Amino acid sequence: MPSKKSHIQLYADECFPVPSAIYLRSLGYSIVHAFDKKLIRKKDRIHLAEAKKLNRVVITVDRDFLYYNEINLNKHPGVIVVSVGSTTPIHINKVCLKLFKNISPDFVKNSLVKASIDKIVKTKNGKTVLKKIL
Repeated sequence: MPSKKSHIQLYADECFPVPSAIYLRSLGYSIVHAFDKKLIRKKDRIHLAEAKKLNRVVITVDRDFLYYNEINLNKHPGVIVVSVGSTTPIHINKVCLKLFKNISPDFVKNSLVKASIDKIVKTKNGKTVLKKIL
């Protein structure tokens, strides 16, 4: 079971499946879902602000985050976009488990991380700073 101190504190936006959030919780990950905070049908900027307030990394399957040029992640815990061919929880869970073995809260801080089953791409201020094969 993961240590709560060594793992990322997560905030799942409304696009992240609730069953995946429940699964990650069952493994010991600290994750708050937008549903828990009554933040359903809110704009992405609301989710970013809530995650910052809670000092948690946003985790989402919403690819819109990849294309926002105006997102300022300075002094933000960061954003993880899980990119899978199918957004069913079983596929998302596989990517998350593989991803969390390879990153830390410091890795994500102030960054946007796109994670797929076979690679991680980290961007800061709109520029790719790391590509890692998993």
